[in-house]
Amino acid sequence: MTYEGLRLKLLKQYRIRFAKSRHKQLENTDFTIISNNCWGGMVYESYDLPKESPTVGMFFMADEYIRFLGDIKGYTSKALTFIPPEQSRYADELRKDKRFGSYPIGVIDDVEIAFLHYHSEQEAKEKWERRCARINWDRLIVKFNDQNGCTEEHARAFSEMPFENKLFFTIHNWPIPQWGGYCVIRQHTHDDCVTASHEPFGRNRYIDLTKMINEI
Repeated sequence: MTYEGLRLKLLKQYRIRFAKSRHKQLENTDFTIISNNCWGGMVYESYDLPKESPTVGMFFMADEYIRFLGDIKGYTSKALTFIPPEQSRYADELRKDKRFGSYPIGVIDDVEIAFLHYHSEQEAKEKWERRCARINWDRLIVKFNDQNGCTEEHARAFSEMPFENKLFFTIHNWPIPQWGGYCVIRQHTHDDCVTASHEPFGRNRYIDLTKMINEI
């Protein structure tokens, strides 16, 4: 097992073990997390909550995510279709991961979505549509990180988006307008972006997610 794989396994045990305790700290449990990767699903799991977001178990490349956020209500109301993985705009990059080809690639207009943890197009479509219908637009947390081709320009574009509750996790201290949710993560690896096991949740030195959830 890789170092990252071991960290993820241990973190999953930690999330589950203390989930009911974290749940008791929440004053509000009806909220939606929009995330560019699996972080949102991990957060719901860490609070022992149902996954009330379409962006669970999947990821966007950075260009796609910024485009998606630019008209999020429009994209979540349109039809989701699928393409063969080899037709993805990012096929050359995605092939670097041995899982490429084993998961569906969805398309909504001009946005691609990689449904990493889904076994079929039918499963991905059913869960996407069901969870889109559950989005709580009044209590939204929007999260982005520096994975999947994210550049300083993507981070700047995200910083300028008018979401009230947004988080950005990065190993870079980029010279852009920063805010309280801009978290520069210190990790003991040589990766060029934040790895999944280092993305913070709950209460820690980077964020107090419990407080943010209670205040939205």
